Amino acid sequence: MTRRFAVLAATLLAIPIVSHAIEAYRLEAGETIVMDGKIDDGPWAKAKAWDRFYEMYPLEKVEEKRVRTEARFAYDRHNLYVAVRAFDPDMSQLRAPFARRDNVLSDQDMIDVFIDPVGNRKFAHFIRVNPRGVIGDGLYNEDTALEDFSPDFDVEVVTGRFDGGWTMELRIPFSELRYADPPSKEWSVLVFRNWPRDQRYRIASSPLPRDQTCFLCLNEPLTGLEDLPSHKYLLAVPQITTRTVENRDLGEATRHKNEVVPSLDLKWRPRSDLVFDATLNPDFSQVELDTPQLAGNAQFALFYPEKRPFFLEGTDIMSGPYQAIYTRSVTDPAWGARGTQRTDRFDGTVLVTRDDGGGTVLLPTPFITDFATQNYKSYASFARGRWSLGPVTAGVLATDRTLDNGAYNRVAGVDGAWFPSNEHRLRAQVLGSWTTAQYDGSDWVKDDLRQSHAALADWAYNGSEWIEYWRTEHVGRDFRDDNGFIVQNGYKTIYGENSRKFVGLWGTNEVTPYLNVEYKTTLDGQILNQMARPGVRIGLPHATTLTLELRPNDKVSVRPNTTPLKRDQFDINIDTNPSAWFSRLYAEWAYGDRVDVYNNRVGKGAAYSLIANFRPHQRMELEYTMNGDYIDVREPVEGSPRVLNERVQQVLMYWHFTARDSVRAIWQSQMTRRAPSLWDQPVAARENVETVSLVYGHRPTIHTTFYLGANFSRTRVPDASVKSYQAEIFAKGSIAFEFL
Repeated sequence: MTRRFAVLAATLLAIPIVSHAIEAYRLEAGETIVMDGKIDDGPWAKAKAWDRFYEMYPLEKVEEKRVRTEARFAYDRHNLYVAVRAFDPDMSQLRAPFARRDNVLSDQDMIDVFIDPVGNRKFAHFIRVNPRGVIGDGLYNEDTALEDFSPDFDVEVVTGRFDGGWTMELRIPFSELRYADPPSKEWSVLVFRNWPRDQRYRIASSPLPRDQTCFLCLNEPLTGLEDLPSHKYLLAVPQITTRTVENRDLGEATRHKNEVVPSLDLKWRPRSDLVFDATLNPDFSQVELDTPQLAGNAQFALFYPEKRPFFLEGTDIMSGPYQAIYTRSVTDPAWGARGTQRTDRFDGTVLVTRDDGGGTVLLPTPFITDFATQNYKSYASFARGRWSLGPVTAGVLATDRTLDNGAYNRVAGVDGAWFPSNEHRLRAQVLGSWTTAQYDGSDWVKDDLRQSHAALADWAYNGSEWIEYWRTEHVGRDFRDDNGFIVQNGYKTIYGENSRKFVGLWGTNEVTPYLNVEYKTTLDGQILNQMARPGVRIGLPHATTLTLELRPNDKVSVRPNTTPLKRDQFDINIDTNPSAWFSRLYAEWAYGDRVDVYNNRVGKGAAYSLIANFRPHQRMELEYTMNGDYIDVREPVEGSPRVLNERVQQVLMYWHFTARDSVRAIWQSQMTRRAPSLWDQPVAARENVETVSLVYGHRPTIHTTFYLGANFSRTRVPDASVKSYQAEIFAKGSIAFEFL
């Protein structure tokens, strides 16, 4: 027996160990990489090619045989370089449109590089590139599985074509990557390729499953990185905005306003793991417009993403199970300061701003989100830290909003995530709130201290056949987070999603029947939401997903001490990438009973959505978005039975002169129609808001930019004799100066 064991051990030791590490080549003295998209420089010939790629959709963990992909990594004292050669048997089918930054989507050929410069596989910079050299970039958080496109990195990309495929060269300054000091000798990377043809083929440098609970955990190691720079620098970005605004209201004299707004952003990196940011008198207006959303029958506040550059450093660190940090709660910062650190075991950020106010404050209740005017100046502070040890992450956070009158709202808590395996994830978070700032109906006063809590735990499982997700929460009556996005309090809930995958069934890519359930009550036991919704998702060619869902016997409460409202609905939606010129279609129709939130009843009606993306020319993006909702009362009434008819629309058009120069035109419309006699409170019968925006943008780098544009808006509320117009012409520019 001992002899057999010795022979077996010797045999196993004789088997060569296959390395799964991608090795980066270090450029020698005098060597340079010419960014021309040809990948024929001497250094690229010396860099080892990683050509072991796997299909993850429609099949999973299968070595890719249809198309070959080669990735190479190299570096010098200042930059990390990535080169990818994407072979293609039919280049006439290549989907390579011009697009705006961060709009490199699944309808396009693309290479997506995930770089974890710390090596603990908890966060990653990602950079998407399509064959036109258009970039989509951001940060990925493993614990929350969120891909945030808000941050932009100052990288250089050049693409090219060869007989039988296309190439991508990517230069990433080390100053853009957040890594430890001293740097880890082993990073991790994932190279992902999207190849949309008859199917959307998803190909990766690691054998990824179709669905996964952890994503970065399967990254390949990136080795060979030696003597990386600490890379100290100070970046100053002065900005100036000039604008002329004309306001005209019915029955009042026209008002004119001319202003010049100078501002300054500073970024100091004293060493590789530390970054300090500061902003003075920032101007965040004009360039970005929020997509309109339906608000006429909304039970809870609507979420809008952060787009302001100062708040985007380390956004992944601020993420957690609860949206406890929401920087858009800072409405009008006069100044701000921030410090962010990343090491191999710790990520942390601290942010302090002076907010001049002018927005709204969310006042959560169990049944609806109330609002109060932010008619005060305050200091808003945020702090967040995370420690990682293998599959475990532990975090803390604290926020404070202190008004000038001394009243405050403070939130603090702990959270954790554990990945016991690649298929399982467990998370929990506990928060406490302490509040003396109370709204008395007209102003904010300092009142007695109110304390409360919020607690959450969830479990996610993604296996080869089953997908499970369960969450439970308990939120106190007085819990409030003025620096976060908490829209409801005073409830307890259990929520679950259960799915079973059948791959290749009936000639489809996948058939997935599912059941989603929730039971949510107030702390006194009144039902807030009760549902059991069976459905099925069907995966088809052209990245098409068809979903059918029954919503029988849902119960919803929108007022205290009332009988829950019962509703029955049917929902159908489709999401598809039909062709190169018709790049995306999403349509959803939910028909049946509709809860009339503000009048506490159930009517008949529908909610619908439509998103259509067109590319009539390689240089043009055209997108139409529409969301609508209508409700009719059930009982016979005199006149119109339509309680509410609401529709928002947006037409967005980009014309790209180059990948860095474009003209953007937007038309937005918000229309609301009501039957006032059917409402419990006075309402206007008609409201209309229209906005038109035209902007030329030149953006050679993320810090050096120039915009010239005009915005026009019109608001009409005939019942209230409101008719107003606003016209604005603006120019906005910034330029970066690097020191040290």
